[in-house]
Amino acid sequence: MVGQVQGGLLGLLERSVKRACNHVWFERSEMRDRNLVTKRLQEHIADKKKLPILIFPEGTCINNTSVMMFKKGSFEIGGIIYPVAIKYDPQFGDPFWNSSRYGMVTYLLRMMSSWAIVCDVWYLPPVTNQEGQDAIQFANRVKADIACQGGLVDLIWDGGLKRARVKESFREQQQREYSLLLAAGSHPVTPSS
Repeated sequence: MVGQVQGGLLGLLERSVKRACNHVWFERSEMRDRNLVTKRLQEHIADKKKLPILIFPEGTCINNTSVMMFKKGSFEIGGIIYPVAIKYDPQFGDPFWNSSRYGMVTYLLRMMSSWAIVCDVWYLPPVTNQEGQDAIQFANRVKADIACQGGLVDLIWDGGLKRARVKESFREQQQREYSLLLAAGSHPVTPSS
C-alpha cells in the first residue's frame, strides 16, 4: 500500500504491516514533494521482487454511490494498472467512514461491531497508458471503467470537496456554464399583434 505515516494506534498498525510486506509510507513533508513520491513509487514498481502497490487514487473515503476524481500521480509513474471496482452492500453494516462525523476509533468500533461487511469486488483487465494520453486522461479512463463496472456515478469532483470550500474559480465556471445553458434555453417573447 501507499500512504502517509501516521502516529498513535494507526502508526503502530502501519509499522507492524510494514514488517510483513513492502509498503511505501511517506512523511507529510514528503507527500508535498511530487518528484520524490514519483521516484519512490517508480523504484518500487521497477523491483520485480516486490508486490504490486495498492493505491486508492481518490485519496479519500466516499459514500459508495459514486467515483470521485482520481489523483493523477498514480497514473504518472508508468507500469501496468490493475483496476478494481469495489461496491459495499450496506445491508448489514455501512462501511462508509464519515470522518467529519466519526473519529478513527469510533469508526473502527462501528465496523468491528457490525453484523458483516459485504462488498462486491470486480477485477478489471489490466490497462496501460495509451499513446498520446496524459496522466489525467488515463486516470479518467480508468475511473470511468471502474464506475461503469460498479454501477457507480462517474464524478469530476475532487473527494476533498467534502471537507473544503469549493474554489472560487470552479464556482464561477459552473455559474458561467449554467447561465449559458439558461440563455440557450430561453427564447425572447415576441408581442402578438
